[in-house]
Amino acid sequence: MKKVLTVALLLATFTASAQKYEANWESLDARPTPQWFKDAKFGIFIHWGVYAVPGWSTKGNYAEWYQQGLQTTDTARQRFHKAKFGDKTYYQLADDFKAELFNPDEWAKLFERSGAKYIVLTSKHHDGYTLWPSKDADRTWGFPWNAVAVGPKRDLLGDLFKAVRKTSVHAGMYYSLYEWFNPLWKKDPAAFAQQHTWPQMKDLINTYQPDVFWTDGDWDASAETWKSQEFLSWLYNESPVKEKIVVNDRWGSGIRFKHAGIYTPEYQPDLDFEDHYWEESRGMGYSYGYNREEDAWDYNSTQSLVIALIDKVSRGGNFLLDIGPDEHGKIPPIMQERLLQMGEWMKVNGEAIYGTSRWKTPVQWSEGKRDYKFKNEHNTEDWKTGGDVMLKLTVDPDPGYAVKELFFTYNATTNSLYGLFPSYPKNNQMILRNTTLPAGTVISFLSTKEPCSWKQQGNDVVVQLPAFNAEIAKVPYTYAIKISNYGRFAAKPKVNVNFKPGALQPDITIQAEDGDIVHYTVDGTEPTISSPVYSAPFVMKTSTPVKAIAEKAGALNSAVVEVPVKTYEWKKAVSGGGAAGLNYAYFEGKPASVNELPNMQAKTSGIASTIDLSKQERKEYFGLVFTGYITVPTAAIYEFYIASDDGSSVWIDGEEVVNHDGFHGNDEKKGSIALKKGAHRIEVRYFQGTGGQDLWLKYSSSTIKKQVVPTTAFTH
Repeated sequence: MKKVLTVALLLATFTASAQKYEANWESLDARPTPQWFKDAKFGIFIHWGVYAVPGWSTKGNYAEWYQQGLQTTDTARQRFHKAKFGDKTYYQLADDFKAELFNPDEWAKLFERSGAKYIVLTSKHHDGYTLWPSKDADRTWGFPWNAVAVGPKRDLLGDLFKAVRKTSVHAGMYYSLYEWFNPLWKKDPAAFAQQHTWPQMKDLINTYQPDVFWTDGDWDASAETWKSQEFLSWLYNESPVKEKIVVNDRWGSGIRFKHAGIYTPEYQPDLDFEDHYWEESRGMGYSYGYNREEDAWDYNSTQSLVIALIDKVSRGGNFLLDIGPDEHGKIPPIMQERLLQMGEWMKVNGEAIYGTSRWKTPVQWSEGKRDYKFKNEHNTEDWKTGGDVMLKLTVDPDPGYAVKELFFTYNATTNSLYGLFPSYPKNNQMILRNTTLPAGTVISFLSTKEPCSWKQQGNDVVVQLPAFNAEIAKVPYTYAIKISNYGRFAAKPKVNVNFKPGALQPDITIQAEDGDIVHYTVDGTEPTISSPVYSAPFVMKTSTPVKAIAEKAGALNSAVVEVPVKTYEWKKAVSGGGAAGLNYAYFEGKPASVNELPNMQAKTSGIASTIDLSKQERKEYFGLVFTGYITVPTAAIYEFYIASDDGSSVWIDGEEVVNHDGFHGNDEKKGSIALKKGAHRIEVRYFQGTGGQDLWLKYSSSTIKKQVVPTTAFTH
């Protein structure tokens, strides 16, 4: 029997290693996320470089972007720099980046004690300075621009990797594809990618063999310019880390949240990617790099950070928490304290985190909505930085609070369900809503291993927790129960919406795992086992959601899947236009929504050949509105895709087709509309806050491959 198992294991290993990934997204996207990463759950981001010398930005901004602001339009950074460093250039600050107190073994021990299972160190940020001896950096810049040649005079990346690999923590690295002011990048991005980016990436992979390769700085060029598909094909097929490497999704403009490896939201706690593995990153305060301007009350409390971790894990993702060491190589004490306190919590409750997955219902809200907010440890108002509330939850260590929210994690191997709650109930009782437990189910309090009695009360389960005491209070922040041998559930069915050519009403098909029975509704009600059973495709007549659940023998019903379905009516072509291009109006101010733009006074106006940012007159706080006509070649249902950083919207024939409003990073959103052949009125609104900026409009139909709307389609 042992020989059979050994042969089977060898065959499985051979099959996995024999898998060849072609240089296209369809093939590359089929590569699974390595299991070690999905089990790890918690990682530490480390932003460290020359920018640690000033270590400064106004609150709500990234200190690691110091050079970009210094050499463009950030007057606050320019004033700070002049006062502190006089006429020194940013490049001269590298001499002061000494890292003389850097002790990689101490760092590594801290990371392990925090409970983190991997680290991601910035090998190079957007300033181009490398933490390893990169000859390519010196060559393209024309002067020494790496940590061995100038500043610390040591291989910071290599030294930390050696130390971390003495522990149980996986070693990974961040790498910026582009560099703000590199002469070759500014002259020829394609040559920069070929002659600089590729050699550096291969040097890093071959020399240091990281477990994580976390790219960034991709947005100013396409994946084709970076030749990302070709690089990932080499990485997965030929590199020395092909079996274990984890990559992210930042490989070119428009790729994020769509292709490559794990999806990587940052400071976007409400994003959820149930069907794709993901990881959210954020700083302890707001900045990733160390920012001396931030005060104690700008840092999240340990409780907030623990709950942020739980929130990600309960929804099937990882949490990458950033620290910013100073120029001497010391991790600020407040950051060390947070990590150590999180580590103490993980020692007791890590069973509910490591190796778990998303349960059928990630979070249970007693109030029925997610409208609570964090308090920080200083009992000030809701924790905010840059106008963003990190998460909307009530958390307070006072045992007098009732349990208002319950996060679930699930271990499929042991069939154990965990419920984590941030506030301890005054009467030592908690309620599991809409839950029926089999007789004899064992529930225990995780930190003390004490059994908890429970009783079925109608559709709910009432759990009696231990009386709150000093032992429980030793590890606060969040508490957990374990429900043993319970929680197995049917996978959600998949609802497919398909339009036949020329049809305005879609065919609906529903897929489920073999043996599962699917119940569905099309009237807005929640499906139950009494709802109709799906047996064959059907046509949707109205724009209502299709909701479905799967029923499996010996398991709980799946969670409800809800897919909005839109039926269409033709938008008739109109007469208008004639002259090439679109009318545009340019605004300056601080709009928080695209809907404010029509009420603002335009600074300039004129004709634009297409929808882009060529008419902007400054980098931040402005808006654009484009109006005119778009001519489509055939009658069809058209998908419109707008990518923007920040808000945007698309209106056609008076109907809002895409609403991508609000402050957000560069990503894409789409909408659809049925258009008859000919001209149709179009209006596109856009506003820019701070940080990155981008704007483009694409479309597709049954006869048009997804593409940027051609300039010939626009008239006014």
